Amino acid sequence: MKVIFLDFNGVLDTHENMDVINEDNLLRLKNIVCQTDSSVVISSSLKSSFYRTGKLSPKLIELINELETNNIKVIGFTPNKKTREEEIMSYLNRHKEITNYCILDDDYEMESLKHNLVKLPSQMNENQVGLDDESMNLAIKILKRSGRSI
Repeated sequence: MKVIFLDFNGVLDTHENMDVINEDNLLRLKNIVCQTDSSVVISSSLKSSFYRTGKLSPKLIELINELETNNIKVIGFTPNKKTREEEIMSYLNRHKEITNYCILDDDYEMESLKHNLVKLPSQMNENQVGLDDESMNLAIKILKRSGRSI
Protein backbone atom coordinates (compact mmCIF):
# COMPACT_ATOMS: atom_id res chain seq x y z
CA MET A 1 0.00 0.00 0.00
CA LYS A 2 1.19 3.51 -0.83
CA VAL A 3 0.42 6.40 1.50
CA ILE A 4 0.60 10.18 1.38
CA PHE A 5 1.08 11.83 4.76
CA LEU A 6 -0.83 15.04 4.22
CA ASP A 7 -0.47 18.36 5.95
CA PHE A 8 -3.24 20.83 5.11
CA ASN A 9 -1.96 24.37 5.63
CA GLY A 10 0.73 25.20 3.12
CA VAL A 11 -0.15 22.22 0.94
CA LEU A 12 -3.79 22.50 -0.09
CA ASP A 13 -4.26 26.20 0.67
CA THR A 14 -2.28 29.28 -0.40
CA HIS A 15 -0.90 32.30 1.42
CA GLU A 16 -3.58 34.45 -0.21
CA ASN A 17 -6.42 32.18 0.97
CA MET A 18 -5.24 30.44 4.11
CA ASP A 19 -7.45 27.65 5.47
CA VAL A 20 -9.33 27.38 2.15
CA ILE A 21 -8.77 24.40 -0.14
CA ASN A 22 -7.34 25.64 -3.42
CA GLU A 23 -8.93 23.77 -6.33
CA ASP A 24 -5.69 23.57 -8.34
CA ASN A 25 -3.84 22.11 -5.37
CA LEU A 26 -6.63 19.62 -4.78
CA LEU A 27 -6.46 18.56 -8.44
CA ARG A 28 -2.71 18.05 -8.11
CA LEU A 29 -3.22 15.88 -5.03
CA LYS A 30 -5.86 13.91 -6.91
CA ASN A 31 -3.39 13.45 -9.78
CA ILE A 32 -0.77 12.08 -7.36
CA VAL A 33 -3.32 9.64 -5.92
CA CYS A 34 -4.51 8.51 -9.35
CA GLN A 35 -1.03 8.04 -10.82
CA THR A 36 0.30 6.13 -7.81
CA ASP A 37 -2.78 4.36 -6.40
CA SER A 38 -2.16 5.98 -3.00
CA SER A 39 -4.31 6.70 0.02
CA VAL A 40 -4.04 9.61 2.44
CA VAL A 41 -3.12 9.68 6.12
CA ILE A 42 -3.79 13.06 7.73
CA SER A 43 -0.68 14.37 9.49
CA SER A 44 -1.93 17.95 9.76
CA SER A 45 -2.32 19.50 13.20
CA LEU A 46 -6.04 19.66 12.35
CA LYS A 47 -6.23 16.12 13.77
CA SER A 48 -5.12 17.26 17.23
CA SER A 49 -8.65 18.14 18.36
CA PHE A 50 -9.65 14.51 17.78
CA TYR A 51 -7.05 13.31 20.26
CA ARG A 52 -8.06 15.97 22.80
CA THR A 53 -11.84 15.66 22.55
CA GLY A 54 -12.56 12.44 20.67
CA LYS A 55 -14.39 14.48 18.01
CA LEU A 56 -13.30 15.67 14.60
CA SER A 57 -13.13 19.45 14.21
CA PRO A 58 -15.46 21.03 11.62
CA LYS A 59 -12.39 22.02 9.54
CA LEU A 60 -11.08 18.44 9.53
CA ILE A 61 -14.52 17.08 8.61
CA GLU A 62 -14.65 19.57 5.75
CA LEU A 63 -11.20 18.49 4.55
CA ILE A 64 -12.00 14.77 4.69
CA ASN A 65 -15.32 15.31 2.89
CA GLU A 66 -13.64 17.34 0.14
CA LEU A 67 -10.93 14.71 -0.32
CA GLU A 68 -13.39 11.82 -0.43
CA THR A 69 -15.71 13.72 -2.79
CA ASN A 70 -12.70 13.84 -5.12
CA ASN A 71 -12.07 10.08 -4.79
CA ILE A 72 -9.10 10.58 -2.47
CA LYS A 73 -9.33 7.88 0.18
CA VAL A 74 -8.47 8.94 3.74
CA ILE A 75 -7.39 5.90 5.76
CA GLY A 76 -6.36 7.46 9.05
CA PHE A 77 -4.49 10.00 11.12
CA THR A 78 -1.00 10.03 12.55
CA PRO A 79 -0.89 9.83 16.36
CA ASN A 80 -0.06 12.84 18.52
CA LYS A 81 3.64 12.87 19.41
CA LYS A 82 6.26 15.47 20.21
CA THR A 83 7.13 16.06 16.53
CA ARG A 84 5.49 15.35 13.20
CA GLU A 85 8.48 13.19 12.31
CA GLU A 86 7.81 11.02 15.38
CA GLU A 87 4.12 10.84 14.47
CA ILE A 88 4.87 9.58 10.96
CA MET A 89 7.51 7.12 12.14
CA SER A 90 5.09 5.75 14.74
CA TYR A 91 2.39 5.31 12.09
CA LEU A 92 4.83 3.56 9.76
CA ASN A 93 6.02 1.25 12.53
CA ARG A 94 2.42 0.22 13.27
CA HIS A 95 1.49 -0.24 9.59
CA LYS A 96 3.98 -2.60 7.98
CA GLU A 97 1.62 -3.01 5.02
CA ILE A 98 2.77 0.40 3.76
CA THR A 99 5.19 -0.31 0.93
CA ASN A 100 5.97 3.29 0.05
CA TYR A 101 5.03 6.74 1.27
CA CYS A 102 5.43 10.42 0.60
CA ILE A 103 5.13 13.32 3.04
CA LEU A 104 3.60 16.60 1.84
CA ASP A 105 4.41 19.29 4.41
CA ASP A 106 5.44 22.94 4.66
CA ASP A 107 6.44 23.22 8.31
CA TYR A 108 8.80 20.49 9.27
CA GLU A 109 12.29 19.31 8.48
CA MET A 110 12.29 15.55 8.96
CA GLU A 111 15.89 14.42 8.83
CA SER A 112 15.20 10.71 9.20
CA LEU A 113 12.41 10.84 6.59
CA LYS A 114 13.92 13.42 4.23
CA HIS A 115 14.05 11.03 1.24
CA ASN A 116 10.27 10.80 1.29
CA LEU A 117 9.54 14.45 2.10
CA VAL A 118 8.22 16.96 -0.38
CA LYS A 119 9.00 20.14 1.53
CA LEU A 120 6.80 22.99 0.38
CA PRO A 121 7.43 26.67 1.13
CA SER A 122 6.01 27.77 4.45
CA GLN A 123 2.40 28.91 4.47
CA MET A 124 3.65 32.17 5.96
CA ASN A 125 5.77 32.88 2.86
CA GLU A 126 4.07 35.67 0.92
CA ASN A 127 4.41 33.87 -2.43
CA GLN A 128 3.37 30.47 -1.13
CA VAL A 129 0.98 28.69 -3.49
CA GLY A 130 0.86 25.24 -1.91
CA LEU A 131 1.16 22.07 -3.94
CA ASP A 132 2.59 23.18 -7.29
CA ASP A 133 3.43 21.13 -10.38
CA GLU A 134 7.06 20.60 -9.39
CA SER A 135 6.07 19.28 -5.95
CA MET A 136 3.37 17.10 -7.49
CA ASN A 137 5.89 15.53 -9.88
CA LEU A 138 8.37 14.92 -7.04
CA ALA A 139 5.67 13.23 -4.95
CA ILE A 140 4.77 10.96 -7.86
CA LYS A 141 8.44 10.08 -8.35
CA ILE A 142 8.85 9.25 -4.64
CA LEU A 143 5.72 7.08 -4.59
CA LYS A 144 6.76 5.18 -7.72
CA ARG A 145 10.14 4.22 -6.24
CA SER A 146 10.41 0.67 -5.10
CA GLY A 147 10.84 -0.11 -1.44
CA ARG A 148 10.07 1.71 1.74
CA SER A 149 12.85 3.78 3.30
CA ILE A 150 12.64 4.16 7.07
